[in-house]
This record gives sequence, C-alpha cells and structure tokens, in this order.
Amino acid sequence: MSKQWGGLRPDQVSKAINFDDSDADWNYVAGAAPSIASRQVEGVARLWNLLSTHRVALLADEVGMGKTFQALGVATLLWRMKPDAKILVMAPNRNICDHWLIEFETFVERHYRHADDRVKCRKNGEAVPRVGVHYQLEGLAEAIETRAEQQRPPQLYVTTIHSLSGLVGDANEKDKTGAASRAAARVHRRILTALDGAGFDLVIVDEAHYFRNKYGGSQRAAAAEAFFGHTYSRIGQRTLVLTATPSHTHLGDVSNILGYFTDLGEPEHQPPAEKLMQKYAVRRFRIMAGTDAGYTKHQYRREIATACDFSNRPQAEAFFAMYQRKLIHELGVLSEGRRVLYGFLEGFESSGPDEHAQTNTNGNAEPSDHERSEDFLVARDTQLLRDMSREYRAIFGCAPDHPKYGGMVEQCAPDGLFAADAGRPLHEDKHLVFVRRIPSVRELTKRVNERYDRLFAQQLCAAWDLDANDPRVLHWGSKHHWSRDGFNELVGDNKAGLGDLDADMGGDGDDDGGGSEAIDHAQDSYLGSKITDLFVTKKVKDKTTPPPPTDCSRFSLSLRRSSSIHAMFMEPASDYLAGGYTEYYTVRHGDKPRPDYTKAARARRLSTHGLISEKEREALHPADAVTQSYDDQVEIETLWSLVFPHLNDAQQATLRRWAESQPAIAENFSNYIQAGFLFASPVIVELYCWHTRFQRTLPASKQHNNVQQRYQDFVAWVRKRIACSLLLKYFAAALDTFEQLCSKIVKHKANDWRKGWRTLTTLSNPASHASGESSHRHHLILGFNSPFYPNTLVATSVFQEGINLHLQCRKVHHYGIAWTPGDNEQRVGRIDRLFGKVSQLLREQHAGTGTASLDINYPYLKNSFDEDQVGSFMERKHAVEEQIDRCVHGDFDKHVHLMRPGWQEFLRRPVTESSLDDPYPAVFESGDVPTRDYPGSL
Repeated sequence: MSKQWGGLRPDQVSKAINFDDSDADWNYVAGAAPSIASRQVEGVARLWNLLSTHRVALLADEVGMGKTFQALGVATLLWRMKPDAKILVMAPNRNICDHWLIEFETFVERHYRHADDRVKCRKNGEAVPRVGVHYQLEGLAEAIETRAEQQRPPQLYVTTIHSLSGLVGDANEKDKTGAASRAAARVHRRILTALDGAGFDLVIVDEAHYFRNKYGGSQRAAAAEAFFGHTYSRIGQRTLVLTATPSHTHLGDVSNILGYFTDLGEPEHQPPAEKLMQKYAVRRFRIMAGTDAGYTKHQYRREIATACDFSNRPQAEAFFAMYQRKLIHELGVLSEGRRVLYGFLEGFESSGPDEHAQTNTNGNAEPSDHERSEDFLVARDTQLLRDMSREYRAIFGCAPDHPKYGGMVEQCAPDGLFAADAGRPLHEDKHLVFVRRIPSVRELTKRVNERYDRLFAQQLCAAWDLDANDPRVLHWGSKHHWSRDGFNELVGDNKAGLGDLDADMGGDGDDDGGGSEAIDHAQDSYLGSKITDLFVTKKVKDKTTPPPPTDCSRFSLSLRRSSSIHAMFMEPASDYLAGGYTEYYTVRHGDKPRPDYTKAARARRLSTHGLISEKEREALHPADAVTQSYDDQVEIETLWSLVFPHLNDAQQATLRRWAESQPAIAENFSNYIQAGFLFASPVIVELYCWHTRFQRTLPASKQHNNVQQRYQDFVAWVRKRIACSLLLKYFAAALDTFEQLCSKIVKHKANDWRKGWRTLTTLSNPASHASGESSHRHHLILGFNSPFYPNTLVATSVFQEGINLHLQCRKVHHYGIAWTPGDNEQRVGRIDRLFGKVSQLLREQHAGTGTASLDINYPYLKNSFDEDQVGSFMERKHAVEEQIDRCVHGDFDKHVHLMRPGWQEFLRRPVTESSLDDPYPAVFESGDVPTRDYPGSL
C-alpha cells in the first residue's frame, strides 16, 4: 500500500480531518469562500498527490500558515492507510522538536475526526502512534535497531537537524567533513538494515533552508547527503520538505534543498528554480481574517526606522568621544575604517562576567555552527569597551549612556504601568527584540530591567508616602542599587504600628508555604530585576546565612501560606465564578491552635466539583483538624469575586462553561494565574502597594483587629480599585488565551490541574534573553506567549525560526539587522502568524489604523555606519521582496553602501488595497491528481 499512495481531493481529506475545530460540522466545499481551514485541507491533498507522484514535495507556504499541521495531516492519512507506517521528523533543535510533539497531540485530539484505533484511540481520544524522541542520530539508530524488543515501538520518530553537525565531535580529525560523512553513512546503513532495507515510509524535514548550502563544504552538508542517501538507498521512501523561505539567499537554494531527496542531475544541468517549484512545491500567501475581509501582510505590516543620536545625551557623547580617541591611540585602528565601530554600534556589555569566560554549560541548547556564526561574540573593540564601561560604572554607579541602547529601552519599557495607565492594553508592553551580538542580548536585558526597576521603585515608595526625590529614596537607588538591605532600611521606621504579617499568617513565618525559591547562582543573574527580587523568599543550600527577608517577601509569602488569611485572596471562587467560602480548618500546632484556610477551601472546592476522590479529600483534612465557620457566618471572598463582574460577556461565558462542564480547566487556570500574579508580573507589586496603603489608612484601633475582619476590610478596600487595576487586566488577558496556550504552545493540557505551573515561578524578570547559551528557552516561550513575564524578550538567531511567539505580541525590533531578507522574514514570522495577537486585532479593527498593525522597528545610530547598514538593507530588501515571495530572486548583495538621504522611502507601510496571487497554489485538475484512489477508507 505504501508504494501506491493514490490520489486525494480536498473534500476527501475533510472527511478524515477537520481543520476548523470551532465547528464540528465543518466540511470542505469546492468553490466556497476561502478560509484558513479550506486552504490547509487543499494543502494536505496537494502534498499527498505530489508525494504519490514524485516521492518528494516542498511545502513553502508563507510563515504562519500552519505548515506543521498540514504535514501532520499527511502523516495521519498515511497511518490511516498503513497503521504500521514509520515516519521520521527532523527539526532544527530541541525546542522545535518539542513543538512538533505538542502539535501532534493537539492535531489528533482536536482535528482528526475518527477514533479508529489507527490514529486516534477509541478509549481516550489520544494519539495511537507512539513517539520516540532522539536528539542525536546515534540514539535514533539504537532505538530503531531495538524496535523488535519493544512491546509497542514508536511509529513517529523525532530528531534534530543539529545532530548532523555533531557526528565528529572534538575528535582530532584532519578531514572533519569526510569523517562526518562516514559517520552519517554508518547511521544510514544501520537504520536501513533495521527497517529491512525499506527505510522510513515518510521523512518530514522542517526548516529545510538549513540545507541550502549543499556545496558549502560544511560537516552538516556532508553528513546530510550521506544520511539521506541516494536514489537507490534513500533513508525515506518519500520526503516532505517544509520551509517558508526556500530561496533564502539565492535561486540555487531550491535545487540544493531538493537535491538531497531526489536526483536533479549535475548542478549545471539542473532545472531552474521556477520549474522545480512548479513541479514539487506548494506556496501560498497568508490571509489574515479581519472584521470585514481578509488582509495580506502589506495591509497591516508597518516598518518603522527609529533614529537614535546624541541629542540631549551629553554623557553618551562624551563617552563616544573618549572611545574614538582610544581606538586611535590604544588600538591604532585609524586605517581600518568604519567597520571597527561594530562593537559600539551593535552594542557592548557594560558589566557582568567576562565574555571570554562564558561557556555553554547547557545540555539542552545546541552550540553554534556556521549557520549561527552571525551571532558574533566579540568585535575588534570589545575589550576596550568593556574596560571603559567598567571604569564608568565604578565612577558613576551606572552603565554608560548609549543612544541606541537608550532608544531601544525607551521603546520597550513603558512610562507607567499602574492605575493611571489602565487604558493601555497589556500586549502593548510585549516586545520581541533580535540582535546579532551576544553581549547585546545581555546588556539590553539588563537595561530594560533597570528601567522597570525605576517604575516599580516609584510605586513602592509612593505606597509608603516617600517622594521619589526624598534623599533616602535616592540613596536606596544610587548607592544601594535597589538592594534588599537598602529597602529594609528605607521602610523600617515606617512600619512601626502597622499590623504584623506573621500574626496574619497564623504563626512565626518559619515555613515557606511551598513556594520559596532558592538563590539563583546562574552566571547571568546579575541581569535581573532588583525590585522583583525583593519579593523572593531566599534559601541557601549550604550553611551560609541567607539574605534577609524583606517586607515584600513576607507579604508574598503570606499570599501562599495556607495558615495565612491573605492566601485566601489568591484562591479561585468556590464555584469558579464569584462564590466565597464559609469554613476553614483549625489544627493543633504545639500548644496552640493554628488556622489552615486554603486547604479547607481546596477540599471543599475540589470535592464539590468532582475533581478528587473521597480518599483525596480526607488527605486534605488533617486528622486533628477541626472545621470551623468564619466569624458571624460570613462568606470569605477571593479576588475572583472582585474580578468577575468586570469581565466582558465572552469572558464570563468562558468561566461559566468551565464551571458547569469543565471544572478541571477552571482549577488549572487558577493555578496558572496564581503563579503568574505572584512570580511573573507586576501584579505582586500592585498587591503589595494596595496592602501597604490599606494598612497605613487603618486607624490605630484596627491595626491589630481580628485577622478575619481585617481581611474583609482589605477586600472591600480593593473592590473600589479593581476596575482600573493591573490584576483585572492580567486576569482577563490570561483568560482569553489560556486554552490556546495549553493546546498550541506548551506541554500542559488545559484540564491537567494537578501538574502546576512551576515554570512561571522562574520568570520573575520583565526582560529576559535567549541565546545559544540559554538553558530555559521553553520557559521563555511559555512566558512570552502568556500575558506574564517576560514583557521584553531579547534573542539571537536561536529564536529566529520554528518558534511561536505570537499570542500576545505585535511588535518586533531588529536591533541588529538580519543578514538577508529571508532571515528578516523568519524573524517577523515569529509573531506574524494565524490566530495570534495581530490576527485578533485585525478581527476587531480595520487594518492599518490604531493598534491593528504589526510594527517592525529598525533602530539605528543616526549619521553613522549603522545608518548605512540599515539603509542599504532596506533598499535592497524592498527591491527583492516580491521576487522572494515568489521564490524567483537572485543573489542578495550584503555589502554596505553609503546612502544616507532618502532611504526611509523603502520602509513598508500599510496599504488600503492589496491582492496577492499564490505563486504555486494547490491545484486539482485532472492531470494533477493520481488516477488510482487513495487506498485507505474515507
């Protein structure tokens, strides 16, 4: 059967697969108005027919069109036809491999129609084909060789493209390219032997432009050719190739990529790219659904060039003058021209560990290869700038001003966050920043966090009635750098006479409520926010003395500790809408009773909604616990009671749906927002400031009143402020995207309330960075796609491809411009995707007005070589964009030309009307569909 795939038409595909999970009755209708669902069904059918006819197909749809889903559509139809089919997916790195696993589970559960025990299990609706993930080719070969020993061997294998670059390792080989080829050939033979000489039924290669340099002489190219094999010894019987930029740098890319998987002849005799695309490819343009029509990218993309200069920056100008003088006198670079300024223009690191001491200790992140050489670590002037910066910090206590850094920080860090700015949507604070120099990643992260610290510090001081110009506040900021000791010193005298948090927590504060964090000894911890660190309860693993607690950390602990009445504020409503609680536990602790509020609330809520067994309920009820009613039989409210009336109709309907039929999702959502509020957002600052102001407004007679009554008074105090609060905005934003986040971004099912959201507790900084050294990229992907931290994500090319970052963000900044238009498009494609924030805004507003745009920013240092770089790039990108879209452009000139005047005219701005014809559409004329029928049942 696998040798005769037969032909398919879109209406046949839609009988097995529903690409519109919002409409269970959806089916493809030929001639109907096009939709993303109909285009994806057409894509699957066309790819199937190409694979059936040519054994190779190239899916080159524009970024954000759902190429992964279409590939999975082909895979599931293959398993439907041949249940024991073996499929290999190769994706660039571990993060993208993980994304494939998430998409596979989602696709089968939500889009594959029939529980046939071939693809979808009748018993639980989950995927039948097992998955084996092996990040190295050696592990992949071993797993396939031992298939016979496994009771249920995998049918879907996933590995990394990066594994092709690591076959030789650090061996002292003179001919490493040859050694890589021989090692890959051995793996190839082992796999073919284990699969009885037939190879995989289907190989899917994601981000296939990684193979565009077939004749570049790299280890990866040599290993790939040996691993994929040749005409009579292919690793896969058929190969589906995915890339949004098949002609990434020049027309030869198309034949280079396809040449790994089919015989195209000698390079000089190969067909032109256009002929190859016509024969093997599907390429269509993305159409975003709007309020009244569909929109092409030209109707909502807005390119902006932000000029940064030394105006009103005398310190920056003086630093630059000293730097230029040292270039001449210390480095002797007068004859080297403008390029020596790369370190200053691209950005430098002003503090922290020595760059040369940076080592990649991350077992999950792949080291750089020639594809990632663009993320350069050092420039000619690196050491000079580092020495000057450290001397500057030693004198002035801060980093030297830098026009481009400063301009970027001003764009990324808001002027305000709290009640006065309640009208600004949260997504306006989300920024994706791409850089080329690894030091710039760290420096931008640090500077954005420092700007946020100033905003947070102002809020904290205002809560204590301390003016920003108060000498004590200035001393805390300039001398103590927002330190814990400095904060304790600042507020110590003002705390006299206020209520005791330890008393409210029902004890002496020794236990951590299950939410303490250990001290972060990471090499880049110096980049983080000092103010958010005030809320961390510090622990140490050795016998050293931990840093002192702060009023902030004690307050944060009170919101997590079950014996604290304040922890009730973070609990979901008893009915997951607005209901309160009437009972709590009292447990003997030594010689005195100790309250337990949240455990009682959880026991009641989870048992009422059928989420736990009777045995689990008993476990939540300590043996010596006494159930008591709250004073005066009152109902204790939580933040949900305050928020629910302010949600819009759709948001209230979502909570009602969960409460009535899916309480596990509601409980999971509660865990999600608790982690986000307490650890990964400015909500904790807002809550602390509310509580501080509340305590300071209480008359002395009520400062030590009954804790239950004081809690009720606090809830009443907050109720008056909830409408314009960050808490409400974060709650609503989290609610809008929670199910999509769970199904499309993270390995966390929406109804899995037991798993918890510990990942969010690690994201305590408003700005974070991702580079080849980052060990927690999946944490950053989760956080950036949530309304929580990080707000600003600074990344090198490691986040340039295959990563979805679109749920909350509509702004991308090219701090360091991409080397090619293809790279530039891949970067923008991280947020220009279907069903993301831009897509949502286009449905709500007309494109090109207000915030219904995707902003693409190119900051540059005015009247410098940096402006020449950006101007040259924009002119040439503008000239070739249409050819790139149609995969017919030639080589891209990377040289920088002096062209200051007028280059801004090449910036793209939204147009009212735009029509793009698909260059290589999905066609189903009589000669395009194999005459033999698809062998599987439909």
